[in-house]
Amino acid sequence: MSRRNSFILGVTSFLLPLLLLAISILLSPWFRWEANALSDLGHATGSRAAWIYNLGLVTGGIFLIIYSLNYSSRNFPITSKVMVLTGYSLVLVGTFDEVYRGLHYIVSVLFFLLLAIAALSYSYESKKNYPIAIVIVSVVAWILQLTAICPCGEAVPEIISVLLTLVWYFDLVLKVYRTGKWS
Repeated sequence: MSRRNSFILGVTSFLLPLLLLAISILLSPWFRWEANALSDLGHATGSRAAWIYNLGLVTGGIFLIIYSLNYSSRNFPITSKVMVLTGYSLVLVGTFDEVYRGLHYIVSVLFFLLLAIAALSYSYESKKNYPIAIVIVSVVAWILQLTAICPCGEAVPEIISVLLTLVWYFDLVLKVYRTGKWS
């Protein structure tokens, strides 16, 4: 696959789920940032947009796995392995939606923990410190929500964590693109 195609796959693995998330929100007038989790959009029996939302998660997870295995593993082997697990956990979040209750909670928590571990791995391998700050901000967002200091739904720390991940992840994608080295 060409450098251009690797770049497109890397970017699409995150932008496609975000695009389908945005469409799901637009199709769900009941959704409120102050009251909901993003996964409420994927509830198979409670959301008309569930198929769109869950399709974004599953497809994005598969793309992330493919990208991590085929492109980022040579430059960032540890981060790549963690991102394979992150992609798989994203597939699980989309597969085991809120209808599965406890199982959904476990795979969702796993996804966000793996995002943080991936950021720390990237910080170590790239020798850049800002991914550590991203993890700290994400953890603070979760603490504020879980302790009700911030009266918001889980969607707020979820989207903060995902959007902050884009910063270091796009840095990784650009580095892989510029070097043209992959497995």
